[in-house]
Amino acid sequence: MNHLYRSETDRIIGGVCGGLGEYLHVNPLLVRILFVLLAMTSGLGFLPVAAYILLWIFVPTRRTETLSHDELLRQNVDEIGQRAREFGHEAQNALRGKRWGESADSIASNRMIVLGGGLVLVGLLLLLDSLGLLWWFRWGTLWPLLIIALGAVILLNNLKDKH
Repeated sequence: MNHLYRSETDRIIGGVCGGLGEYLHVNPLLVRILFVLLAMTSGLGFLPVAAYILLWIFVPTRRTETLSHDELLRQNVDEIGQRAREFGHEAQNALRGKRWGESADSIASNRMIVLGGGLVLVGLLLLLDSLGLLWWFRWGTLWPLLIIALGAVILLNNLKDKH
């Protein structure tokens, strides 16, 4: 039987989406997009974030599957703290205006730039919507279409793997 593990190679934060993508035989990017979409949905907001953190705490990597339950939890919580400190450091560097290539953390800086750009884009869309300038765009229609598209991609990927 196939077991769920957090990915040690395909990770952006904790390897949860990479592991889920491998487990479900889909591109981890689709899982990441689904987590973000669910987090942005008005009624669900905190639930996907909480689910991600819980999966990060309780799901082992292949390397740590032999640890006892207590050791696994302790190591995963320590990893979460370490990653939070790293993201805090990256955010400080981004706010200080460090330029590309100034440090060995250029990949982390690129990630913060993408994250910042994404937040600006989402904020801009929400502002335009609250001002009534996106009257022609319906959020309620977008979510079902995105979920249908994601489901179709998952089905096609799994059918492709079977043949």
